[in-house]
Amino acid sequence: MLSPNKQTGGTLLELAVAGAIIGIIATVFLGYMLRYQEVAEKTVMETTVINMRTGLNLRMAELMATDRMRDMSAVAQQNPIDWLESPPPNYLGQIDNPEPDAIPPGSWYYDSGRRQLVYRPDRARYLKPGPDGEKLIRFRVTAKTHPGQNSRPARVEGVTLTPVIPYDWPVF
Repeated sequence: MLSPNKQTGGTLLELAVAGAIIGIIATVFLGYMLRYQEVAEKTVMETTVINMRTGLNLRMAELMATDRMRDMSAVAQQNPIDWLESPPPNYLGQIDNPEPDAIPPGSWYYDSGRRQLVYRPDRARYLKPGPDGEKLIRFRVTAKTHPGQNSRPARVEGVTLTPVIPYDWPVF
């Protein structure tokens, strides 16, 4: 039997210590959660680029199979989103020289003035800005050419999708 003078609950100090420990754990957990969300966004962006490159390879194979390699230079002028079966849900369409702040974070768009496919990340805490200070990732379709010989013009042998400026997004 307990004596009537004995305290059975916790002290205010114990409650404060428990609250501080829970707060520290929640802060650490939130930091990791935000980092993993950025990793997920980067992975989705890079997977979309891989899918566009695959679509480009299929387009080149189709041109080779039908002996239409002369049409390869026209492919180099296309919007890479056109090579996908359907555009990503966050694709805004073709925009001519937009203001970066007018584009919602987490969106793709094709800058038709510069002929660049651009991604504006939503979570870009670890993305290092480019030389222009913007946190945008830009891609361009680049033609692979074979130099001409005997006064013949260079010919397009293929196209590739490459970053305009290599981006540095070291999430981990």
